[in-house]
Amino acid sequence: MSNKKPTNGPEPVKHGFQNFEFAAADIVLAVSFNTAGNRAILCSADHKIRVYNIDGNTAWTLADVWRGHDAEVLDVQWIAPSLGPFFATIGGDNKFKIWREEPSQLYKSGRRFRCIYSQSAPNHGSYVSFGTKTIYHNIFLATLTHDGLLSLLQPEDSESESLTSWSQKDSIYPFGSHPRGTEARFRLSIQQSEGPASNALFAGIDANALSLAVSAMSSIKIYRAFRQSGNYQFYEMHDMHTDTALINDIAWAPGCLRPYDVIATACDDGTVRVFRVDTPHDSDGSSRAPVAKSLQPPGPPRKSSIAARNAPSGIGAGLAGMSRTSAPRRDMVNEVKHESRQVAILEHEDKQPVWKLKWFHDGSTLASTGDNGKVYMWRENIGGYFVEFAETEPA
Repeated sequence: MSNKKPTNGPEPVKHGFQNFEFAAADIVLAVSFNTAGNRAILCSADHKIRVYNIDGNTAWTLADVWRGHDAEVLDVQWIAPSLGPFFATIGGDNKFKIWREEPSQLYKSGRRFRCIYSQSAPNHGSYVSFGTKTIYHNIFLATLTHDGLLSLLQPEDSESESLTSWSQKDSIYPFGSHPRGTEARFRLSIQQSEGPASNALFAGIDANALSLAVSAMSSIKIYRAFRQSGNYQFYEMHDMHTDTALINDIAWAPGCLRPYDVIATACDDGTVRVFRVDTPHDSDGSSRAPVAKSLQPPGPPRKSSIAARNAPSGIGAGLAGMSRTSAPRRDMVNEVKHESRQVAILEHEDKQPVWKLKWFHDGSTLASTGDNGKVYMWRENIGGYFVEFAETEPA
């Protein structure tokens, strides 16, 4: 006779790790959770995308699985949460794709999510990193290719919620020419706060500027994109380094509680290096004109790059006449000074390479993972010190 006591009501919530039903047949390369935390996307080396829903806060169940790319699916991110269930992926087939849920289709039918936009990487390269940012209904997309091309795009119709057509606003090579066969480990991260940090605003950065960090090898560059004559343009603001540690991932901390910015890097030497970026200023900035309004780009006005040769969306426009080794634009170091310093070196115990970083929404908690499969979690304490508060390992 069983001694198990009968229970009335739902089963208790299970804590700890859970194996996903019908998990990938090959290595999982990226995971993205939606804002509510009740839906997750897994992309893997078996060319497939898997979407899971949480069932009554107790278990994750498969919603749909399908072949998303003709090669490994390298990265995935939810985008534009205010518009609905959209997400984007990049694959080893040189494609960037945007997907939208079709409620009329059945779950597990392979057709629940439909590709509404697909774009090949310019110059016959491949996408290695991308990031998105949504401010109210304004959506921005930044992409980075294997040869180092950084591009900024927006939907062609800002009033539309379809996201089926995009136009390129600007493209540059932050680190110059990188021919095929070289591995520079390019990565990018967009600042997710509504606007620049308060000190940056006081120093003269326009409130509508976009901020992002780009890394290659052991170098990190900070860019601000300012709106000029209807188009955004990239300007390099600062350059910093991790000594000799090679960078595998980069993450700009969200949140607006700090008056300065924090950027973390996942490095090949088994460390997570955290940088503080300041924009010193002499006053509250009330008498200083924003940089975006005072900037006068050299040379004649730039032509819009919307009319692409082979891509209606305009992502490849203007690339034919663009030189990878052309002189850089007038830097803005004299306009707004940026200073950086390394404030923390967080070590994985086995010194194995760290591959992925993710900031929590509060901007003070960071998760990292490496070759050993463990997830390390770090928290910033009062005084700006980062300490490890959790270390988890799948059963």
